[in-house]
Amino acid sequence: MSSRTLSLAVEEQLRSLCLKDFPCGHGCWSKSRGNIFEEQSWGYIEQDEGREGAAKEEQEALMEHLTSPLSPWRHEGSWSPQAPTLRELSVRTPELLHGNFIFSHFNTLRIVDKGVSIVDDGLLRFSSLRELVLSANKISELQAEYLPCTLQVLELYANQVSSLKGLCSQPLPCLQHLGLGCNRLGSPADIQYLTGTLWPRLVSLDLSWSGFQGQQALVDALATLPCLRTLVLEGNPLTFTPSYPGFILDSLPRLLYLDATRVTPDDHHRFGGLAKMRDRIVDQAMATVTVRRIRGVPDPLLTVDESSPEFPVVSYSYFQAGSDTASTSDPMAPIAEKTDGGIVGIYQTPKENLMMNSTHKLAWAEYMDYDHTSVHSVGELGSFKSFILRGLWLTVEEEKVLSWPAPSGEQPITKSTTEKKGGKECARPPSNTCSNQKSKDKNKKKVSIMDLVQDTPIRRTLGSIHVPLQDLVSGDQRVDVLCNLGVLLTEQSTRAMPPRDKGKGRKESEADFRMDDNSAPSPNQLEPMTVEFTVHLEKWRSASEVHHLVHP
Repeated sequence: MSSRTLSLAVEEQLRSLCLKDFPCGHGCWSKSRGNIFEEQSWGYIEQDEGREGAAKEEQEALMEHLTSPLSPWRHEGSWSPQAPTLRELSVRTPELLHGNFIFSHFNTLRIVDKGVSIVDDGLLRFSSLRELVLSANKISELQAEYLPCTLQVLELYANQVSSLKGLCSQPLPCLQHLGLGCNRLGSPADIQYLTGTLWPRLVSLDLSWSGFQGQQALVDALATLPCLRTLVLEGNPLTFTPSYPGFILDSLPRLLYLDATRVTPDDHHRFGGLAKMRDRIVDQAMATVTVRRIRGVPDPLLTVDESSPEFPVVSYSYFQAGSDTASTSDPMAPIAEKTDGGIVGIYQTPKENLMMNSTHKLAWAEYMDYDHTSVHSVGELGSFKSFILRGLWLTVEEEKVLSWPAPSGEQPITKSTTEKKGGKECARPPSNTCSNQKSKDKNKKKVSIMDLVQDTPIRRTLGSIHVPLQDLVSGDQRVDVLCNLGVLLTEQSTRAMPPRDKGKGRKESEADFRMDDNSAPSPNQLEPMTVEFTVHLEKWRSASEVHHLVHP
């Protein structure tokens, strides 16, 4: 991949100003030039032929071409506020436009998304430069010796910077804002370059969407910045910990803004004293996953044939599992393993499993209330962030078990309570739902208590849906989702669809179908399968709450 220097990108922007073209520069279109630049063509003056030549315009008219919103010569100059003023100078005093003057005229450069990968020494020509924005480029390394010492703002958001060593080799004494968000930073070596010795005047620091994990080490370094008032840490793994943002606020009492939110006196009061509880600050996240209710699962007994034999006895149960379906070629990627409880998503790391969640099993009901809660303590914050950014897949599975009379001499499995329909059995707990009541009203008979042997469970996936969790990285503490997995079409609902009659229109065919069978609902009337799902990150709300945890 070819490299692209910053000097080349700046030169392209300067050429886009067209300082020598109409209505700028020393052109024949300007009356201020006088008669010394008379337009000539093929050795004779146009006035000799009785013509007056090209029309010349007054300076005010040329300025209107530059500033009028409807003018095709208007230049927005979003890459520098000084670009439009330089064009105006090219009309009023074009004789000043030489190299040194042009470079010294700029104090702001915003070269955004121009594919710049190298910052070269050409930038030193801008002797008055105060603000340099290089966001959304491909810069991986930055040498401070190529930056003007007059810089007060340096923005490097969304680049590929992986080390601060080059930037700190020759610190910028006047720098007040340093934007390093969305880069490849976060190692302990990077933290040692964020000190007041290197940045004595730094007021604003953006470290968002990076890989910083250790709160205490980062706080110790940032506490040495005497002028720091604005700090952005959003999107870092350390923000998942219960002690964030309280520990940061109490350790850096001079902060006015944290993650674009103003720090209030109430914040300092609530978290006062948390900085002294360093033994309670642990770099791990506490995530609570809750699956509440599932509804919309079709009744499996409705598909049972009335003429089927008495055995085997069939029982159904349902459970939900959360997993990450990313590729397993990456050793840090999650995999799915089968356990006795169903398909369980396991996020594997070299040290520990981050996420594993599967609900208990319930017999069919119109509303299956799981109220299943699992608490996960995660120490690998970097891997946990990757997991949250990818989200997880929520899967609803059905387990079907066939039971047969136990042969003599074989250890049986006793079925104490069963329900039968059409020769099939379905084990269920008592339920007061309408659907269960209807099932009881159908042709059923109690089977005597007998010893049954169960076959290997048959599992079937009813549906899966991706649950996005990115809001947890953006600062939210909780994600509540009502997952809609769509309508499950059973054999009965498929048979309920009206047949198409070639001799009749569609509306007539559907009308005849409704007259023949009013009890079978159409697929459009079926309820979709939904799951209530919540992920909650534990956060300390005050220092007193932590004190009660230590001394209950």
